[in-house]
Amino acid sequence: MLQVADTDGDGLLDMEEFMTMAGFMDGEEEIIDPEEKHLREAFRLYEQDGQGCITARSLKRMLSRLGSSRPVEECRSMISPFDLNGDGVLCFDEFRAMMML
Repeated sequence: MLQVADTDGDGLLDMEEFMTMAGFMDGEEEIIDPEEKHLREAFRLYEQDGQGCITARSLKRMLSRLGSSRPVEECRSMISPFDLNGDGVLCFDEFRAMMML
């Protein structure tokens, strides 16, 4: 386990490597709290196209998996109120704002 966490291969764990291994960092050099980590995990479930955002199609797919199939147009309507920059998709920050309501 330590060999995997030792990303620079120096045989030692620096603070960043330890924090990542312990789950306090998300590989982005920022310390995240458990709530943030859970939000990121939930976001990744909905963001399935590898685009770094939730699209109407990825939302439709996830809702179908959860047993609540919706047409793509309805999924666009669900995204729209939380799409703060108007690009038609939800980035993580928009998703986080939506989840905080």
